Amino acid sequence: MAGNGDEPAVSARGLSKSFGRLRALNDLSVDIPRGVTYCLLGPNGSGKTTFIRAIVGLLSLDGGDLRVLGEPVARVKEIYSRIGYMTQHKALYPDLTLQENMEFFAGLYGIERSESWRRITRLLEMVNLQEHRNRLAGDLSGGMYQRLSLACTLIHEPELLLLDEPTVGIDPRLRQTFWEYFDLLTRQGKTVLITTHLMDEAEKCKIVGYMRSGKMAAVGSPEEIKRLAGLRPCLELWLKELEKDAAQLRAEGYELQICKGVVQLRLESPEQIKRVLAEVTPLDMRLKEPTLEEAFLRLSEAS
Repeated sequence: MAGNGDEPAVSARGLSKSFGRLRALNDLSVDIPRGVTYCLLGPNGSGKTTFIRAIVGLLSLDGGDLRVLGEPVARVKEIYSRIGYMTQHKALYPDLTLQENMEFFAGLYGIERSESWRRITRLLEMVNLQEHRNRLAGDLSGGMYQRLSLACTLIHEPELLLLDEPTVGIDPRLRQTFWEYFDLLTRQGKTVLITTHLMDEAEKCKIVGYMRSGKMAAVGSPEEIKRLAGLRPCLELWLKELEKDAAQLRAEGYELQICKGVVQLRLESPEQIKRVLAEVTPLDMRLKEPTLEEAFLRLSEAS
């Protein structure tokens, strides 16, 4: 029986999992909505891959409640046809061609031959491998192998897509193509759950879940994560009367410092810029937004 479409794609409550003395998941609770790109971010060993493997039933949990597409994880095998999982480990057949690998995965999901050919052609074009369809998978470079893995993962058009470091070794232009496709999937109501160490990719996600020591330490949009890390935009001002104008801004309650003749002023919001300009007239100015990488480092240090 299918779950309610209003339920999260993944719902976890109090998950725990240990490997000997190592506690990989430690009372992990999170809801991953449907129809979003959701990035799992965190240092190595924070539990990201363990969580994904639990979602697809590849390991048993020590405790907690986990539901996937509305179903208890104990019945996840019944909904495998609605899930796509791209692992970090090599899962393709090296002695089969690209075409044969994709036909094999299409056959696993019972896709008819004519429909299978249409999907294979479209996906090979998307990952820019259409000219290599008759090449053996074992002869591919690391980046090409990643591209084929993604194409095979997408062959059955899953509702929930789990991608563990999917763009390792992919050139920037093709990465952009992947993300345009991920955005298309979410507009169709599908969910893309991705782990990555590339901060520019995390910035593209609608929601970021920051994991630390097996727990979800912070959840929100990239901007909300930056706020949770205590980061704010910085307005840099080049002032003609440096000391006088800086004193005026301090008197108005602004938090600032002077570095190499430049006033650096922390803003609560970009709307404050108008009020700052009502107090002083700078020779030049620049707004520096905090990055997700800075937030990641700040949150990592907090551990």
